[in-house]
Amino acid sequence: MNRNIRRYILMGGVILLGLVLAYRLIPWVQSLEVPREEVELKVKKLEKYMQLVQEGKGLEKEYSRLKRDMSRLEAGLLPGKTSALAAVHVQNVLKEITDRNEVEIKSIRVLKPQPIKGAPYIKIPVEFRMHSDIAELKEVLYEIQRSSKYLKVTRLRIMAYSRKKGKKISSTLTVEGIMKKG
Repeated sequence: MNRNIRRYILMGGVILLGLVLAYRLIPWVQSLEVPREEVELKVKKLEKYMQLVQEGKGLEKEYSRLKRDMSRLEAGLLPGKTSALAAVHVQNVLKEITDRNEVEIKSIRVLKPQPIKGAPYIKIPVEFRMHSDIAELKEVLYEIQRSSKYLKVTRLRIMAYSRKKGKKISSTLTVEGIMKKG
């Protein structure tokens, strides 16, 4: 019995020692597992950051494309630092158009500039009156439309003043151009 008791005590001691070792070694084994999970998380974060960087490069390209487009579009705006200078430019464009079509401007006046709500631009309206026939009016309107500057006919009033064969008309047009504020 002495021998059996010793054997049981020895087996109990070995089991107890095994439990103590297991209790001490399990955190160490788990600490080996945690870095793998942390590495996987860091790799995922790194992939996410790389994706954001790639999207950022795409946004930079889009931004520079939009800037180029904006510069191209703003080339159609009226030049000049003040609305008066922009109005002079509209008058000169209208004079060139009417001269090319051999139409005489009878009167011209600059109307009050109008800011465009929610945009850094101002409308510059110019009203002029001319005498022409219908074909000449059509050509003047066409050339205003295809001008290199953004011009728009906002008002057109036509009155016949000659009942003779020439069919002359008197036209009053309001043409607006756009300039950047400031």
